[in-house]
Amino acid sequence: MAAGALIAVGAVVAVLVTAPIAARGGSAQAPSAASVPSTGTSGASGTPGGSGGAPSDGSSPGSPADERGVVAVRGSNLADPYVLAADATSYAYGTNADGANIPVLVSTDPELRTWTRAGDALPRLPGWAQDTGFTTWAPAVARVDDGYVLYYATRVAATGHQCVSTAHAASPTGPFADTSAAPLICQESEGGSIDPSPYTVGADRYLTWKSEGILPGTTPAIWAQRLSPDGGTLLDAPVRLLTPTLGWQHGVVEGPAMLARGDHYELLYSAGDWHSPEYATGSADCAGPLGPCTPRPDPLLRTGTAGVGPGGAEPFRAADGTWWLAFHTWNRREPADWPHADRQLVLSPLAPSGALALPGRPGFQLGRVVLAR
Repeated sequence: MAAGALIAVGAVVAVLVTAPIAARGGSAQAPSAASVPSTGTSGASGTPGGSGGAPSDGSSPGSPADERGVVAVRGSNLADPYVLAADATSYAYGTNADGANIPVLVSTDPELRTWTRAGDALPRLPGWAQDTGFTTWAPAVARVDDGYVLYYATRVAATGHQCVSTAHAASPTGPFADTSAAPLICQESEGGSIDPSPYTVGADRYLTWKSEGILPGTTPAIWAQRLSPDGGTLLDAPVRLLTPTLGWQHGVVEGPAMLARGDHYELLYSAGDWHSPEYATGSADCAGPLGPCTPRPDPLLRTGTAGVGPGGAEPFRAADGTWWLAFHTWNRREPADWPHADRQLVLSPLAPSGALALPGRPGFQLGRVVLAR
């Protein structure tokens, strides 16, 4: 299939990108069985979300030589994406858009090229929240014994700050119900809390998130804390994992996702101005599920190699066992045109190389993302 060929099914159009492919810091090359990204690694002991991801039994995922390309889901309008695989279906959740608090896309395509809209996963906000229509952000969903738990950030009516809450449903598409009397996490002294992302290590559940750091004397930071087995209660004390210390971060770190592979822990995060081409994705090496974490000096994904303003990166394991990276890019070259510009869902296969290979690491190659016109 030619690069940028259109595939249309249902309500959503996707672009399957098969050429050219370029590794970060390298030159473009034609795809081949050796150079196109493959997916999966063995020896997994942790997974984002705790469901639909890596097993904790060390089993190997699917094909070791997957030749699929990067998929940019045109018209998706799905910022801060989170993808969950349940049975043979993949579910993609995003920040409020098109009248939905938590829009959901659904795919039964093994290659994740075609998606359809499945409505609003969270049609009602809790009583303490201010329903503005544009302040329900960065959802994530994990499977638990009695169904599914949704983590998300929304605005507290009494303070105007964004805080993290949870909701529950029997189905991945919802409707999720948040019956809480107060948010799960609300660091008022930091100006609020956003961007929750669950992960598991063995039998233990964790949550990572960002404190806003918008009040005088505060700095944006990424945190993590252990969760109860049902994913609904915080245990122990929160641990600060990361603050902005590098120039390219422009004073902001957010959108965290922790990847646990054997004894290796990798924190992915976004940095910079979210509606600027300078927005980028970075990573940090962590000594354990609660850090400490050391950021790598350069971004993993940045404008020019992965669309415009790539952020909100979340690794996930698809229904067939292959590993992917979900993130968003702007559908225009000038994201300052927001809200007229949208952020689209992008899905890239991940290749194995010891620990899960990432951009800038041996074994990873990312297809060049074709921007929707």
